[in-house]
Amino acid sequence: MRLSTGRHPGFLAFRLDLASALLSERANAIYRERWGLDVRALRVLRLVCAEAGITPKTVSQRALIEKTLLSKTLAELEARGLIVRDTRALDRRSVALSGTPEGVDVAQASAKVGVDLEGELAAALTASERKTLDRLLEKLSDSLLDGAV
Repeated sequence: MRLSTGRHPGFLAFRLDLASALLSERANAIYRERWGLDVRALRVLRLVCAEAGITPKTVSQRALIEKTLLSKTLAELEARGLIVRDTRALDRRSVALSGTPEGVDVAQASAKVGVDLEGELAAALTASERKTLDRLLEKLSDSLLDGAV
């Protein structure tokens, strides 16, 4: 099915959301087939594996995932043996997350697939267009994070 953004040419948020949804749909199909996990779960797994001892709050902030949804995702990753939870040494009330060896393997392999998928997407752009897109997206994100919009 081919969707056209021509019906909503003035709505940048719609076009960005559409591109993101289409890319996520494609990535989810591949990730679910290979690892039985979706984009969100793999994003969380990569964050946990990249920083042993990371807290759920930090994961939530970095992955832009609401706490309840993060809790379900962490439970799934833990049940699959991809992450472990432990109490932090300095504050026994706080949880520390770490990737298991299997989790690290999945995180690394899925990151490679993600790079390939991004490469396929970027193939529609020239190198100059890609640099411009990256710069513009960073500028928009910074503006929104700074509250300027």
